Amino acid sequence: MKSLATECVFLVDDDEDDRFLVEEVFKQYSSGCRLKPLHNGEELLLALKTGVDLPTLILLDLNMPLMGGFEVLRLLRQQVRYDSIPVIILTTSDQAADHQEAMALKADGFITKPATIEGLN
Repeated sequence: MKSLATECVFLVDDDEDDRFLVEEVFKQYSSGCRLKPLHNGEELLLALKTGVDLPTLILLDLNMPLMGGFEVLRLLRQQVRYDSIPVIILTTSDQAADHQEAMALKADGFITKPATIEGLN
């Protein structure tokens, strides 16, 4: 198992304020875990395709331009190389239907924004 200091988390969110909050949490509590901020699903897929190392975790927003979170999650779960990467949905949606769809697509967790620093620990 990798040490936390060598692990990398991909944060996929188009909202600059939300990315900032998560980045601050990682600075305070991550013990060296790297955070790679990405702006949308297309950037995530490109980073996965061109990167050498896969992330230890993906934090994924649902409502993004170009490619939404459900579409991204569906594509990840269809590819053997990415299927085992844990994905936690981090979204403003508190709709039960969104939670159910995320779980049906094999998301590993669902956090509703606005998230607090304590909730992200």
